[in-house]
Amino acid sequence: MSCTRRPGSGRPRQTSCREDRHIVRNARVQPTASSAAIQAQVAPSLGAPVSSRTIRRRLAEWQLVSRHSLRVLSLMPTHRRLRLEWCRARGNWTAAEWNQVLFSDKSSFSLGSDDNRVRVQRARGERLNPAFAVQRHIAPSAGVMVWGAIAYNTRSPLVLFRGTMTAQRYVHEILQPHVLPLMQRLPGAIFQQDNARPHTARVSQDCLRTVTTLPWPSRSPDLSPIKHIWDHLGRRVGHPTSLNELEARLQQLWNEMSQDIIQKLYDSMPDPGQAKRILSNYQPHDDLLLTSYQVLCDE
Repeated sequence: MSCTRRPGSGRPRQTSCREDRHIVRNARVQPTASSAAIQAQVAPSLGAPVSSRTIRRRLAEWQLVSRHSLRVLSLMPTHRRLRLEWCRARGNWTAAEWNQVLFSDKSSFSLGSDDNRVRVQRARGERLNPAFAVQRHIAPSAGVMVWGAIAYNTRSPLVLFRGTMTAQRYVHEILQPHVLPLMQRLPGAIFQQDNARPHTARVSQDCLRTVTTLPWPSRSPDLSPIKHIWDHLGRRVGHPTSLNELEARLQQLWNEMSQDIIQKLYDSMPDPGQAKRILSNYQPHDDLLLTSYQVLCDE
């Protein structure tokens, strides 16, 4: 890109091309740094003082905009191996096969917080780059827990609950009233759940003995499209001031959500050719294996 100013084209730029490259280089080296932090870092080397707003404009000229980082779980070698095996086993799945899966998950939403997601300076389309990902930790969070399941042409109700989800609660509040009836209405469907203890408990497994389930690798929420539904709700929930208001807002968003959003996620699951290309580019240290199984909303 050119940063040369044409004669008579407006106010003189406060920074030179060399200084612009210095600003961009700082943002690339420290993508989590704010524009104010970058301003402080580059100030000694600039010919004149510039504002943090000018820093943001210079970064935007290079397509670098402050965006939410992708949060990832720290993976051990065993986790990576099992994720890779899972993806290879389904590398030849067609759209019709993916559309048979009922994906389920639970998530938490808190009052007065956007779950402390870190922002990074990056270009559009770089969300999956490991350099811009931030590791997240498994920890309890105050607020509301929700559970939901999605299929290509339908979805479950959104189940809200407070307190600890035990195996008994999982059976009586989720599997029996929601999962089993939904699976009966979807001939040939495959039920997906993660490996949380309530899911793997004997009482839960007994309840699902007539249901075909999809094996799932540990620490792999990124492989399920429903994760992006939680992001969709989180960006729209606003700032409720009470748990009751938060619950009501989440229910409203879930009920009003277009099925087209869910279908777009299913449609983005890779065909055999795409899966082969993704797997061929896999690196043993890659914590983001096949996150690109979904076309993410790059916001």
